[in-house]
Amino acid sequence: MPNSVNLTVNFTKPLKKPHFGKGVSALSEGSPASKSGALGKYTKVHAKPMSQGLQRSHDFILQDQSAKLLPKERVCNCLKRRIDKNKPRTVMFNENNKKAHWGNLQRCGSIWSCPVCAKKITESRRSELKNGLANWKQKHSGSVLLLTLTFSHSINQSLRENVLGLRKAMKVFYENHAVRRVFKDLGLAHKIKGFEVTFGSNGWHPHHHVLLLIEQENPDFYIYRDELAELWIKACIRAGLNAPNMKHGLDLRDGGYAEKYVSKWGLEEEITKGHIKRGRKDSVTPFDLLQLSFDDQPIFGKLPSALWQEMAITFKELRQQQLRWDRGLKKLLLIEEKTDEELAEETENESINLRDVDQITFDLLSKYKKRHEFLKWQEADFENGCYGCGETEQNLIALFERYIAELPNEQSEFIHVCKSLV
Repeated sequence: MPNSVNLTVNFTKPLKKPHFGKGVSALSEGSPASKSGALGKYTKVHAKPMSQGLQRSHDFILQDQSAKLLPKERVCNCLKRRIDKNKPRTVMFNENNKKAHWGNLQRCGSIWSCPVCAKKITESRRSELKNGLANWKQKHSGSVLLLTLTFSHSINQSLRENVLGLRKAMKVFYENHAVRRVFKDLGLAHKIKGFEVTFGSNGWHPHHHVLLLIEQENPDFYIYRDELAELWIKACIRAGLNAPNMKHGLDLRDGGYAEKYVSKWGLEEEITKGHIKRGRKDSVTPFDLLQLSFDDQPIFGKLPSALWQEMAITFKELRQQQLRWDRGLKKLLLIEEKTDEELAEETENESINLRDVDQITFDLLSKYKKRHEFLKWQEADFENGCYGCGETEQNLIALFERYIAELPNEQSEFIHVCKSLV
């Protein structure tokens, strides 16, 4: 190999017309292998993926978009920068669930700005909540009610203003003696507060779903609904918020109510997965905004990209939690305490190391947004018994060929070096 050749490859330099196939082989447009058109054309990502594999691809693509919109935040390094710089990136494989994942890579642990970490964290929180509620009902003979608290708002109010106002109203509400009396009559023992936000024609809509863990089933709980609604309206007014009406400001139901919106998710999912659910027709969720930011056409008069940035920065500054248990409740219900960051960084103990990934290969995968597909190639090769001579090698060669074909002609010497590598 000629000593004059510089092997430091800058795969992050933008190309004139990047077109990437989603969920297909990474064949080069400029190479003979691409003449059949197998690469396809990556256009928009707004179609909702259906299969689990496509969903993971979608999550990684959204993560790249979030990093683009939030260049100073931790999501930019998530699953890209190494934990130990003296060790290579690796691909790990769990033989129980047949899934590959990246090893020795940092995770941002952001529940609000990273779709990859958010999925892992919310799934873990959902499991905690299911187990906790089951223990409350079975071991403590308790029951559960669902309290929803919201307020009126306008398109011109900032998310920060609305969240801080909601926090103040919640404090006033819970400290009210009449509210405490009603909770005592209901047999309230503990609370689990879930936070959710959407954006619609009336602006940002933060609200709470609160699980009320009561000591025993109370079939007459609904008789307290109107009294609580009046007290909530007064709390909103004292907090400087626009007063909600009696019908929509407060709702109190048992844990098994059957409205379509909730029945899709169940009680636990209504609490913990609000920010990654699809929005209703008249509103969108935060991750809807991230997806819409690719086209970035105004929605309700606002750019999705700007709304995404406002949401991510606001929740970071306010340290907004997605789910909050009463102090000591997790211990009572035998749930281990773990932070969002700890959940995001958890790796399966049963995983084995499939391979190391060198810097040039990882840069190439990042450039063409193939980090997620690389894991699928690894899974397929391992399961098909052709590890080392299967999809991974074929697609890596195709990616190198694509990169080589897009290099300026004067870099012909480097082309030969790249070919010798693959």
